[in-house]
Amino acid sequence: MDKVKLTIPKKSEYISTIRLTSSALSNINSFNVDDIEDIKVIVSEICIFFINNIKENEKPFEVEYIIDNDKFKVKVTDLNKGKVNKKNEIKDEMCILIIESLSDKYELDLDYNKISFEKYMN
Repeated sequence: MDKVKLTIPKKSEYISTIRLTSSALSNINSFNVDDIEDIKVIVSEICIFFINNIKENEKPFEVEYIIDNDKFKVKVTDLNKGKVNKKNEIKDEMCILIIESLSDKYELDLDYNKISFEKYMN
């Protein structure tokens, strides 16, 4: 099992860096083009969800990639103290639906500002 951790400023202009890193790591692990695109979309949606719902941005995003034999797990944590309020969570339901539909498994832990997902290798 390999782990790669990326700490990056919580700014929308860095989402492309997170997407490129996700693409490179999933490509190394032999995902097909469709799955790589899905992973990039999911990671982007998670970052946009946090940018839209937690206004504090003094601290960065932490993105952890765990590459196991048959799966690729990504954990995105917003290290800021702000919390997603339930009203906004409902408002961003489309973002959550995209994450749910493109990942094989996902978890929301909004108490700790963390969203993780898994994609299984075919």
